Amino acid sequence: MNNQVDIVNLGLEKPNDGFKKINEFKHEFPPTKMMWIPDVEGNKRDILATTAEYLRIWEYVEETNSYKEHKILRNINSDYCAPITSFDWNTTQPTMIGTSSIDTTCTIWDIEHQSIKT
Repeated sequence: MNNQVDIVNLGLEKPNDGFKKINEFKHEFPPTKMMWIPDVEGNKRDILATTAEYLRIWEYVEETNSYKEHKILRNINSDYCAPITSFDWNTTQPTMIGTSSIDTTCTIWDIEHQSIKT
């Protein structure tokens, strides 16, 4: 598999600069959705979540100027892996993410403890 996520930034130094790639990382399957952690105050680490066959949490490592796969969350109570079609962060408690799968399963994840909330 040769999937990749490109992080782009809108160049604002000059008018019409357009988008510039500022980072990239490999992703096993094409992501169905990507979101950064909600951070209204601007004081959280640079964390990105992606979904495909699993929920993956990526963390930016400043020393290497790269994104590192920090956690892979998968439902071990299931016999198979249904693709995750969408998700959303809990804005008041960003350690929680709700996902929905193609098999109509909805799961609330506690990403800090890498577990399903019951």
